[in-house]
Amino acid sequence: MKIEDLYTHYCSSSGVSIDTRTIQRNEIFFAIKGDNFDGHKFIESAFSKGASYAVIQDEKYNQDSKTILVSDTQNTLQDLARYHRDQLDIPILAITGSNGKTTTKELIYAVLSKKYNVYATEGNYNNHLGVPLTLLSAQKYHDFLIVEMGANHIKEIDHLCHIADPNYGMITNIGRAHIEGFGSVQGIIEGKTELYKYLEKNNGTIFYNDEDQILSKYIPEIITAVPYLVDDIEFLYQYATLAFRDTDNEETCISQLFGLYNQSNIEAAITLGRYFKVYDEDIFSAISEYKPSMNRSQIMRRNGVQYIMDAYNANPSSMKLSIKSVMNYGHGPKTLILGDMKELGTESYQLHKEILTYIESYKWSNVYLVGESFCAADSDHKYHHYKDINELMSVHPNFENDHKGQTVLLKGSRSMALEKLLA
Repeated sequence: MKIEDLYTHYCSSSGVSIDTRTIQRNEIFFAIKGDNFDGHKFIESAFSKGASYAVIQDEKYNQDSKTILVSDTQNTLQDLARYHRDQLDIPILAITGSNGKTTTKELIYAVLSKKYNVYATEGNYNNHLGVPLTLLSAQKYHDFLIVEMGANHIKEIDHLCHIADPNYGMITNIGRAHIEGFGSVQGIIEGKTELYKYLEKNNGTIFYNDEDQILSKYIPEIITAVPYLVDDIEFLYQYATLAFRDTDNEETCISQLFGLYNQSNIEAAITLGRYFKVYDEDIFSAISEYKPSMNRSQIMRRNGVQYIMDAYNANPSSMKLSIKSVMNYGHGPKTLILGDMKELGTESYQLHKEILTYIESYKWSNVYLVGESFCAADSDHKYHHYKDINELMSVHPNFENDHKGQTVLLKGSRSMALEKLLA
């Protein structure tokens, strides 16, 4: 079937899905086949829930009028998304970076939504499947689309750009994340700046933090590049959460975001709002109203303990910033619960060791290390060791009683599931 004909089916459907757990009536089901899963096994489930068609690549599942046979369902999903993108005459902003992608996306969405009908990547649907699903969820009545792009290998961002074809782009920062896939810090830079190169070739516009020396160095010479528009903004740290104000205005805007590292995320949102003519009053109210979720920069108080939940993901850069921020946070005793940082490859031992050296600069009530990598790096057994969060919970069944009056930072990679402590 030609992509134009498949697009006709898409236009008469209620959308597309790759997951029968969330599929809606009249959606087209794409049976994606991967190394460890096969969507073809769920075709009947998709039809039982009202799917209009199933796009398949395995001929033995062919059901004539109800199935659409293609050579590769993943490639077809991406081709359909690119075809749909070509029908959308709206600005598309691509956001990538080592840290802060999702928070920056959510803040920009909140700000631009004060003036425009905006659609943005849901959650962290930012990979080779998530990006096309995001594009296919955007409609012609939207005024603006924000697409988050994640990557752990060179050429991934370039590939996602060819699907989404963004007009605008932003790299939040470059940190030591996914070193295992990129091979080195230089590999990370090469991979992330593929967004800049794509925009350069396609006459796009870059937004960037001009105080970031790495990003500033890699801005192409011939391109529209907009530095963050925040020279008149002053940030304040005496609050429990990050606050800021216009130097021409005495009124202070208090965000609900914890952490010094969120300053650049807020600056990005202010910049996009101002560039696209959102009133400052609306920009500031959008940022103050934004409430973080999904264990990102959240402050949670329970039974006399103040938790800093920043356990959605972790790499050496973001972990150091979280630790620094919690030390600047108020008075009283502080406890660390640090989970392993994943995808660091051959540098894993040394980078975990670096974090342990870093925390020696501060005084902690307790330090709990969760996971094999941190425990191996703490060869002198200076701190408490646990193989996983379940073991920590079993050893400390009365954790909150034992830590009343303390601030507790939870920071680790997603797979460490540190949030179980608060479940």
